[in-house]
This record gives sequence, structure tokens and C-alpha cells, in this order.
Amino acid sequence: MDKKRIITIKIRQKVLSFFEGQHRALKFGEEDDLKNIREYTYGDNVKRINWIITAKEKKPYIVEREERKSQNIIVVLLLDQEMLYENKIDKLVEVYSIIGFSALYQKDKLYTYILTDRVETFIKHRNSFSLIDDAVDEILNLELKNKKLNLKELERYLLKHKRSYVILIGDFVYPVDLTKISGKHKIAIIKIRDRTEENPEKFTGYQLKSFDEKRKIPYLIKPMVNTYRKNLKEIDEKLRQFTVLKRIPVKTIYTDEDPFLKLRLMFS
Repeated sequence: MDKKRIITIKIRQKVLSFFEGQHRALKFGEEDDLKNIREYTYGDNVKRINWIITAKEKKPYIVEREERKSQNIIVVLLLDQEMLYENKIDKLVEVYSIIGFSALYQKDKLYTYILTDRVETFIKHRNSFSLIDDAVDEILNLELKNKKLNLKELERYLLKHKRSYVILIGDFVYPVDLTKISGKHKIAIIKIRDRTEENPEKFTGYQLKSFDEKRKIPYLIKPMVNTYRKNLKEIDEKLRQFTVLKRIPVKTIYTDEDPFLKLRLMFS
């Protein structure tokens, strides 16, 4: 409970002070944009007249903009026993809190799935920041030992939703097939990684323990490290190729980083 309060209070203060001070936001998906500039014609709303352009051109011009409407944001938290490594789960909570508070502040509708080998929790939208606290409670209280991710279970649920902006948050150290989900929804991917997870060379010669403390893991030797790194690079490369083809934004956030700036660049 103390950990939850520290993380969510810190993130909420940071997000709200950013919005109030900068008058900018993390924009999920399409944002307000300029649609057209044209001469004023009889019947146009005079409030749309741009007086700067009018003064330069010596005749009235109006600016048309595409208005940004509230949208459905579905955040999917992909959790298994690998998330217990170092403080990956705490970083995931930080990232989720930033996105969640930002979406609610902008009056978007926020839905949250917590997925392991099954859908553990689905939190419906409500106009209250307590929604974030409830989700964080669920995350930190989950027993993740022996849990393995089942993305097929997620696919079944997401395909029932109307088109939304789906943000997937996990470590992605496993092959994934997002073809069907990306065919219906606009998606973004956030990887939560520890740097030693990508290069465990410093553990060479150590006897490692499994998270359930039941399996025996042999001493880590250099060929094992090289094979692991090669496999992880292949998984990352396949995902990269897919996301480039589908124009899906991807960001890796490490456990020793402040995620706020990266998320701001990703969604602004």
C-alpha cells in the first residue's frame, strides 16, 4: 500500500503540474490539426476569422480545424513471472500511471486489462483518478510466480471492442503475434526492460535461481549468454519489422530511466 501511494502520488503530481504549466498533453492517436485556410464567405462564423492572416492579405480569412474528440484508450498490462526481475513491475506501474492520469485529464475513456495466463482484471472507465489506484492495487497484489503470458486470451477480448487506441505494456521478451489486434485497433507498444536483461554477461559463472525457486538452472556460461542474446535480438527484430510495416510506435523504457520524457515524445 505504501509503495502504491508513493508511486501514484508522485506520478499524479508530475502529470498534472506538466499539464497546468505547459498547456500541452500526451496525445493518443490523432490530435487537433489544421484542416484548411480559406477566404471568408457570407454565412461563415465570424469567430473563425484569423485576424493575423486577414491583416496580411487585406481581406478576411477563416481557419478550419479538425476538432479532437475524446476517444477510447485501452491499456493492456502484460504480466508474467519475468516481470519480477529487478524492479520491472514498479517501472510498469509508473508508465501505466502516467498514461492513465494523462488520458483521464484529457477526458478520454480509459479501460484497463491486466493479463497473465488469463484476463485477471478488466477495469471499466469512470471519471475518477481512483481508477488508477485500483489498477495499481491489482498489479502489485498479483501473484506472478509460475505465471506465463497467454496473448490468445487477450485477442479474444480486444476483438469485441469497437476501434480504440490500444497501448500494450510489457517486457516483450517473447514472440508475439499482433496481426489480428492491429487489424482492428490502432496500437502502440511500450517495452519495460532492465539493461542486464538484454545483456546478462556479468552473471557469467553464477548459479541462478528460478522465480519459483523449484527449477534448477545450470551455471551461466558464455555460450549460453551468447545464445540468449541472439534469441532476444531475433525476437526484437521480428517485432521491429512488424511495427515498421504497420506504422506502430514502439518505445523501450529501462528500469533506471524516468519514463516521462520518453512517453511525452512518443505520444505528443
